[in-house]
Amino acid sequence: MPGRGVRADDCAAPVPAPTATAHSKALGSKIKEQKIIVDELSNLKKNRKVYRQQQNSNIFFLDDRADMLSESINTLDELIKEYQALENSETTKVKTQSP
Repeated sequence: MPGRGVRADDCAAPVPAPTATAHSKALGSKIKEQKIIVDELSNLKKNRKVYRQQQNSNIFFLDDRADMLSESINTLDELIKEYQALENSETTKVKTQSP
């Protein structure tokens, strides 16, 4: 007697692409990191100097706290907008695929 298994045709809901969920998880973790950076920079006293790490290296440069804070807030806003756009596109795909 053959075993009864579930075929791909029998699934009611389509499975979302794994890259979309992986991308949203990566964005979520970047947003959490950026929120922590903004929080830490905002808790520092005014006129403090902070070190900025050069991208893809171990070189650090001295920078102003206010500049870093404004740049971090802008980066956080961009990440949130990208995350919301991704979430909206996923919900739109689900709505268009459902009967």
